[in-house]
Amino acid sequence: MRKLAVIPARGGSTRLKDKNIYPLGGKPLIRWITEAVVESDSFDAVVISTDSDEIFDAVSDLPVERHERPEAHATTKATVLDAMIQLMGTCPHELMGGDDIFSYFLPTCPFVSTTDIKKGIKKLSGKMVDSVISMTELQDTLQLACLMSDDKVLPVFDNLECGLTNSKFIKKYYKPSGAFYMSKWDHLLENRNFFKGNVKGVLIPTERSIDINDEYDILFAESILRGDTTQ
Repeated sequence: MRKLAVIPARGGSTRLKDKNIYPLGGKPLIRWITEAVVESDSFDAVVISTDSDEIFDAVSDLPVERHERPEAHATTKATVLDAMIQLMGTCPHELMGGDDIFSYFLPTCPFVSTTDIKKGIKKLSGKMVDSVISMTELQDTLQLACLMSDDKVLPVFDNLECGLTNSKFIKKYYKPSGAFYMSKWDHLLENRNFFKGNVKGVLIPTERSIDINDEYDILFAESILRGDTTQ
């Protein structure tokens, strides 16, 4: 079973200029996840998919390869999944297939550990598992969710009474942390979806599930590095 890791990192960013190489803790943002993936020693190849020389230069001293991300998949409208499907068909590792493992890691999630990555690979290496996704616990109480149409409040759940629910009956809900998505090669090409089939999750603690999109996220990440999570 062969394993390919891809880190997609396009050059353009809107909310945070040069986001993928924005300095965090004294090194470019993309370097955090790249080092974790390399140090996990879990993959036959680690590929940086980018349209930017500057981004690749930030990690080029590591044992990584470059995939030139096509212009059509380097816009704000392009989805990461579309770019990954394109890469799977054109990268030098096109001989991969079957139950070989394809994984992608977002550079905006810097605090994923090598242990998290190894857990994902171990789960996906089991029989009858199609995909593995990094997950984190939702911090908001989903049962209190409402929609608003103009000024009208519309509870999403029928059991929402007086704006309160009994804490004893509140369920825990989870969401993808965004850090990584892993799948069997042929399964992903056939379904183009990481959520179809038998999907397992790797739970990432809240303090390591930050997904950086703006300057506030950078400030919060810096506070985590300092050990100050009171903000």
